[in-house]
Amino acid sequence: MRLSLYFFRQYLPPFFFGFILFSFVFLLDKLFDLVDLILNKGVAALTVLQMIVLFIPTTFPLTLPMAILLGCMVSFGRLSEENEITAVRAAGISLAKILWIFPLFAFVISALLVPFNTQLAPWINRAFRSKYEQIAQSDPLIKVLPKKFFSIKNLKIYAHQVDNKNQKMKDLFVYQVGEKSQPSERIFARTGHINSNDESFQLILQAGQLQRLDNIDPRKLLHVSFDEYIINIPLNIDKDHRSMRFRNISTEELRKMIQDHQKKGFKTHHMESEVGLRYALAFAPFAFVLIGIPLATSFKRGGRAYNTGMSLVVIFIYYLLLILGLTLAEKGIFPAHPSLWIANGACFLLGCILLRNLIRK
Repeated sequence: MRLSLYFFRQYLPPFFFGFILFSFVFLLDKLFDLVDLILNKGVAALTVLQMIVLFIPTTFPLTLPMAILLGCMVSFGRLSEENEITAVRAAGISLAKILWIFPLFAFVISALLVPFNTQLAPWINRAFRSKYEQIAQSDPLIKVLPKKFFSIKNLKIYAHQVDNKNQKMKDLFVYQVGEKSQPSERIFARTGHINSNDESFQLILQAGQLQRLDNIDPRKLLHVSFDEYIINIPLNIDKDHRSMRFRNISTEELRKMIQDHQKKGFKTHHMESEVGLRYALAFAPFAFVLIGIPLATSFKRGGRAYNTGMSLVVIFIYYLLLILGLTLAEKGIFPAHPSLWIANGACFLLGCILLRNLIRK
């Protein structure tokens, strides 16, 4: 028991280091956008801090398995390099009596990730998205970047300049796609701004020209100049669309949706893939422990940097297999749950073989 705890204490520092490191890497992807909200968009720092607090837990299904693998590779790599594992064998102590604590730890993490991935993470994703949409409605130009196209419903908006402080855009090009027999419009305007409320956006354009194209007969073209032109954009459809994002829906709700869609004869591959992915990621920590310990002890020399690099290689291969399984599931080539367990299954099988050989040495 004491040796198990000693080995486990050696494992914890690299585990926590990996957890913080990988969490920061994922946060970095969002951090620039969130800091931009403070510096250039005028959003309160407290609001952005709330969004950061909401975002960090959404990375746990990815960062925890990777941290567990990194902890195994670094700690057991060092123990192997310093011949501590050899010393344990020489003392006649079975490695099985020492290593049991690591699969147990990983299994506890996996057991906690199941309800987190299926219930809590969707709620946090929904809360994060809701907070961002509230900011976007209070300041409609938050999503608009200069010299980049921005879509709202059937509108494509391009602004050469965006003045967030004065809530104005300059040198605009707007393309409105007509639905069915409705005409499409191309609009050029010198200036414009967006007003919003809970129900709609108003795109107000000044000093411009409008070209209206007939979708049925392209030869018909209406060309007019205007001093002011207003486009009303209702938001209720967007809200419904946002609520349908699968990652924001709990697993229980997704299963009900799957049953309803199957009764109506609709395909449910994407919904089933989302459910299967949540369970597969939950058991990734257990899979990584099984393969990480024997893999780390097989390298007698190399040091911490080498073992860290090897852990990244394993992570890359694992997620490559996971993406392969996800693609097969979403296209309906194979059932969702077996496809998404290809990566875990490969780690389980290879890990059990390597771990068995390690214990029997």
